[in-house]
Amino acid sequence: MAIVQVPASSLADVPPGPYVCQQVHAEGQDAVRLKRLGVCQGRMIELVGRGDPMIVKIGASRVGLSRQLAKLVVVDSVSDSKSSPPSPSLPETLPASAF
Repeated sequence: MAIVQVPASSLADVPPGPYVCQQVHAEGQDAVRLKRLGVCQGRMIELVGRGDPMIVKIGASRVGLSRQLAKLVVVDSVSDSKSSPPSPSLPETLPASAF
C-alpha cells in the first residue's frame, strides 16, 4: 500500500481544525506581527473560524488573523505531521522590546 503525502496548504485555504505550522512566508512587518502572535514553524495552530478575520487558537489564546496574513502561513494537518518537532513554548512574559 502506497502512502500518499498531502501537500501543505496555506492557513487561509484549510477547513477549521488543528494544524502544525510548517513555514511562514512573510517579510518585514508581516513577519514581525505573526511572530509576536506566536505563529512560527512547528507551532500548533487551531483554525476555529473562517472569515476575515479568521479566528485562530494559538496556545491558550484566540486571535483574529486577517486572511491576507493567513495566506502567508503554510500548515499541515496534525495527523500528517507526526514527525514534526514539538511546538516551542512561549515565555510566560514577553520582554518590553517585543512590543
